[in-house]
Amino acid sequence: MIPLFGLAPLGFLEVAPPDLIVLAAEAGFASVNLRTRPAVPGGAAFPIAPGSQLLRTCRRCIAATGVRVRAIEQVGLDRTTDVPSLRAMLEAGAELGASRLLCSGDEQDLPLLARRFAELCRLAREFGMAVDLEFMPFRALKTLEDAVRVVTASGAENGWVCLDVLHLFRSGGSIEAVGAVDPERLGPLQLCDAPRRPPSPNALAEEARERRLLPGRGQLALAELLKVYPAQRPIDAEIPMARAFPDLGAPDRARLIAAAMRDCLQRLEPGSAGAAGSL
Repeated sequence: MIPLFGLAPLGFLEVAPPDLIVLAAEAGFASVNLRTRPAVPGGAAFPIAPGSQLLRTCRRCIAATGVRVRAIEQVGLDRTTDVPSLRAMLEAGAELGASRLLCSGDEQDLPLLARRFAELCRLAREFGMAVDLEFMPFRALKTLEDAVRVVTASGAENGWVCLDVLHLFRSGGSIEAVGAVDPERLGPLQLCDAPRRPPSPNALAEEARERRLLPGRGQLALAELLKVYPAQRPIDAEIPMARAFPDLGAPDRARLIAAAMRDCLQRLEPGSAGAAGSL
């Protein structure tokens, strides 16, 4: 049985949340994540206020399609982050049924980052939500090992590491490194593909945001990674590809991504990966 999978918003940041929910349903995704806070200052996002008309429209789309909102994103955590100010974001996410919040580490002082992460996890726990910490080689928190250190040091029971396969391999990580991590620390898995050879260091962010490939179109060790990744973890497609397919609209890109995800996951042996949204 092919595991269920979700759609991450990167690559569809021009699509409003209600339309993204409908688009995901039509393409065959089981869930979506919503970008309700910019990943970088001035970045694209659709803020959703608790009880707002936008939130009510999203809820109607969820009810009509059966596609769930699994996570909201994105919080860049550093020493200046005002965690209490994120309450409204989390409240709206909880109203949408989201069970997870995605954040990145933008602080090089790892003990300080762990304390801020713990604070965010405490706030998220009030809304029944987990917090997933994502590492990226072009941000302050760059590696799987450092992300695990932060989550472990935080002591937060609802804290997890989000593993993006592109960031894993571009940061020098490996299948063996993933296998060495306590499975209880590993949360959602974000899938895409890419050439085996990385771009120059100053082009890593551009590749991640604009030049990812469909699963099976590159040379990353996706099958091997999926075989060692803990079962019952959410699986999301994060594949911005508008630059590679400028003539395709968002619905057609979503259908291409969904088909490639199904083909990739179908290659797995039964039981080797869990269903998206199970955490």
